[in-house]
Amino acid sequence: MLDDVTRASAFERLEAAYGDLRDAFGGLVVARHRGEDAGMRERDYARRRVALARLIATGSPRHGDDAALASIRSSLGWMDELEPVDGLEAAGQAPVEPPDVADLRRRTVEAYGEAVGAVRTTSGVIDRLTALGRLATEPDAGARRSLFLAMNPIWAAVDGDSGPASPYRTLLRSSAAHWARDGSPAEAAATALGMAPGSLEPTLREILARWRRVLGRERIEPWNYWFVVGALERRLGGLVGRNRLRAINDAHLASLGADAAALGIRYDLEPRPGRPPIPVAFTISEDVARPRDDGSWRAATPWVFATYAEGGLGNLEELVHESGHALHYAAIRTRPAFFEPPVEGGGFVEGIADLVGWDVHEPSFQARHLGATAGPGERRIGRYGGVMLDVCWALFEIELHRHPDRSPNDAWTELTEAGLGIVPHPEWSWWAVRGQLIESPGYMINYALAAIVAAALRRRIREVRGEWLGAGGDPGWYAFVAEHLLRFGSERPPREVLEAFLGGPLTAEALFADFAAATPA
Repeated sequence: MLDDVTRASAFERLEAAYGDLRDAFGGLVVARHRGEDAGMRERDYARRRVALARLIATGSPRHGDDAALASIRSSLGWMDELEPVDGLEAAGQAPVEPPDVADLRRRTVEAYGEAVGAVRTTSGVIDRLTALGRLATEPDAGARRSLFLAMNPIWAAVDGDSGPASPYRTLLRSSAAHWARDGSPAEAAATALGMAPGSLEPTLREILARWRRVLGRERIEPWNYWFVVGALERRLGGLVGRNRLRAINDAHLASLGADAAALGIRYDLEPRPGRPPIPVAFTISEDVARPRDDGSWRAATPWVFATYAEGGLGNLEELVHESGHALHYAAIRTRPAFFEPPVEGGGFVEGIADLVGWDVHEPSFQARHLGATAGPGERRIGRYGGVMLDVCWALFEIELHRHPDRSPNDAWTELTEAGLGIVPHPEWSWWAVRGQLIESPGYMINYALAAIVAAALRRRIREVRGEWLGAGGDPGWYAFVAEHLLRFGSERPPREVLEAFLGGPLTAEALFADFAAATPA
């Protein structure tokens, strides 16, 4: 039998190998998305990944390192989904998905990525984000309908002919079997934040019911929904040119004591020849934080990737949201095994990003950076219009994984008609504009949970610290938030972090209170 000293030494080697692997993974993702030749990095990563699988298969953690090994395994799960490696089975690890399913998922993600960058309109080819942004600003309803239908190739890339053999429905059957066997990741995400078991779905439906009262009972065609909730974009979006996105983002972070350059945050946002498409904005750390011999830390190096062909308030909010992820990575101070927040804590991670991103809707932010402000109704409807679609997508995934043989179009039609007042169109797979539905089944729940987290945290920060969006900003805000919320990685469960900061369990009450500020546009 191995003694504790031998086991400790073996686990230290395993953890060091994982830290180096995570650095290799981050470097590979960054290089690939910057359009660099990543062949050598791919081979290095594959070699390290197989070697780590062997260490895990043959090693045995000492008592007390079980949580660290569980955290490593959790991170490896999503890394293996994004970067499959041959040879893991021979090294003692079962595949995440059967090869045919993994190949279909990869091909569908690639088809989606191509389609979202090539939306063909009467005025030229645009990307998905630009198309959705224009739905909020296009004054002619007929033109909005045409723009909406121009996204049909995106829907087809995901759902084919909407029949039982469509790519999405084939992948759904696989993930539904996984959920039935191992439990719902949606339920796990909610309980990881401290919500009572079984409370998730009723809470989401209550959110939609209250939102419907904000919007009113009038029925809306789907191509008009973005326009109805887009008054804020129409009022202020024109003040945010593409060339101002980074400047506003950086100035706002600096006002919170979070200078992007000083923190080592890097951005790749500009479309350019030869650059791979970025169908969904994302943030990744190129490496893990590491302690130095003198007790200080070498912080992680976050990268923000997106493609902004235009400016606009929506793109600014997304950029500041992604910067929120970068601030989170930059603040983590824990050993490599715990560097990545837990997979089931995605609602906390997205809520932290919204904690920053939602600043864009506040009058003091708008006055300082845009020179104009919108009314409270426009601001709140602008904030939550997209969030309510996320709530529908969360319920959509819950429903379909419960009943995988059900038509996705029928499920989506039912949810959006009841929750958003959208006129039924079961002939269209317009739910299929979100790549996360293919790439990461169950992840959409985190965007819905994030709204609950962000609203609760924003209210609590104001209670214990005060306003951070005044004329002078709050240079101590980032240090405060990093200390209380951001530094833990997966060393402390999100539930514990939230309950300690909020003074009790997470609820949707702060979100409902924020709804009260919204009035029909």
